[in-house]
Amino acid sequence: MNKTRSVIVAVFSFLLVMAVALHVRESRRQAFFSESRMLMDTVISIKAWPADSAEAVARAFDEFATVEKKASFHIASSELSQLNNTGTLDLHASTSELLQIGVDFYHRTEGYFDPSFALLQKAYGFYDEKGRLPSDEEISQILATGCGLERVLARDDERWLLAPGSLLDFGGLAGGYAIEKAKIALRAASCSAFLIDDAGDIWFEGQKPDGKPWRIAVRDPRDNTALAYVESHQPMAVSTSGDYERFIIIDGRKHGHIMNPLTGRPVDYYSSVTVVASDALTADALSTAVFAMPPETAFAWVDTQNLPVLFLTATGSIHLSQAGQAVFTGVKEK
Repeated sequence: MNKTRSVIVAVFSFLLVMAVALHVRESRRQAFFSESRMLMDTVISIKAWPADSAEAVARAFDEFATVEKKASFHIASSELSQLNNTGTLDLHASTSELLQIGVDFYHRTEGYFDPSFALLQKAYGFYDEKGRLPSDEEISQILATGCGLERVLARDDERWLLAPGSLLDFGGLAGGYAIEKAKIALRAASCSAFLIDDAGDIWFEGQKPDGKPWRIAVRDPRDNTALAYVESHQPMAVSTSGDYERFIIIDGRKHGHIMNPLTGRPVDYYSSVTVVASDALTADALSTAVFAMPPETAFAWVDTQNLPVLFLTATGSIHLSQAGQAVFTGVKEK
């Protein structure tokens, strides 16, 4: 009897040790590395598997830093600042790729994505944080001579040429561009799964160890609850443009930084526009461009592009594009 009891105790002890070992192994397998840094005027967060991905994540952050150094509107030594200050930039400069991407999105969106809106944002005081309302005459002058990427930016065999007095800002493009560079670095380091969050521009890929899909909440700026969710096992980019992150207040009224290219005035149709795409660069640029479009134009355009989009209008109504109906889940009732 005692021998039988000893065998039972031994077997139980063995099973207990195995269970603990398996739990530890599973815990290690599911553990991830996470870090946040202040770059490109915002907080960027990266979450990566396995848990020893610190070096890989550091390389990804290096990509953000590199993009910031060459494409920042605010860093005086950046290549973009050189173009803005001198009107010329060597065609072989590293920022040349980003300039061409900006031109391509300008044409794809029929001018609604336009980095030359920087001159309008300067007139409104977004850069010196001294908000002001430009006169109709000033706006008309800026639209006629200083804006419109097709008119103010050109290139010859050697250089990019920017019209005198014009300004470019890659704020609607650089984040997605940097994410594309960062995800290449994480893949090269053999990260099995990761999520990059650049303050509203999100990319995720890989199989999470727990087998669950990625689940991204789209923020409702009215009460900070979830407006909807994006769930997927497949790699995906989610980008939100809104009037609640970057704005000025003049005489008690809030004015967002995204401009209507037809009027030169800040857009007031939406609270947020969320775009889902197969790459972060497209999601970033198109969320900005679609936000600039009047609703009747935007609703039709995103359907012709088969683009999943969720609109939260300024009046609080919610509109899903045709493709968006299959992508966004748990949409809050109107």
